[in-house]
Amino acid sequence: MTLMLFALSTQAQQLNPLYDRKPIRFGFGLMGSTAKLKYSVNDNNLNYDSLKLIESVSYPGFGLGGLVNFRLADHWDIRTMLNIQFARRDMNYIFNKDVVKTPSIESTYMEIPLTFEYKSRRHKNIRVYVLGGFTYRYDFTSDVDTDRSDTRPIVALYPNSFSYDLGFGLDLYYDYFKFSPEVKLSNGLGNQLVPDEFVYASSLRRVSPKLLQFSLIFQ
Repeated sequence: MTLMLFALSTQAQQLNPLYDRKPIRFGFGLMGSTAKLKYSVNDNNLNYDSLKLIESVSYPGFGLGGLVNFRLADHWDIRTMLNIQFARRDMNYIFNKDVVKTPSIESTYMEIPLTFEYKSRRHKNIRVYVLGGFTYRYDFTSDVDTDRSDTRPIVALYPNSFSYDLGFGLDLYYDYFKFSPEVKLSNGLGNQLVPDEFVYASSLRRVSPKLLQFSLIFQ
């Protein structure tokens, strides 16, 4: 990855030095991600119906979106995007005799992040930045209204959620555009678990989504 970024930076051309002084810039992003669940177990229910262990399984996901970037000052920008993100997380419930039940949590998110960026001084065709902010998500495929039972393994999460975001990236300048590879960690706020009386949800006290995202952003 380091060699690839070095090669890209050495091939970059001199984009107009006044480009970053534009008050508004537009672009788009392509995203790859790894989705996980942060959770805590309800100890009172852990041995319910011979349940021995609960574990989270993560999967890769992807997304895409369009962005609007606003210049605040020489080193400060604020950015928002409208994204569609596809993610999947499983929960393995291991019972006696090694019986495993696996609720699958597949999500199709609409995301609206609000991100503040602090940028270093531009050195030739490279600029480094760090970011922080918040993201609102709506899950179109939430199981909140899905019928469930002890024989139908479902862990439902509320469709509306918020997260706080931290990350960093590089701005690489080309003749006609700016390319920014970026890494961002998104941690869910609050408890997203939909409670019910069945073993899969009642064995958990708290669940919140977590997303590690790698983006390729073009402006």
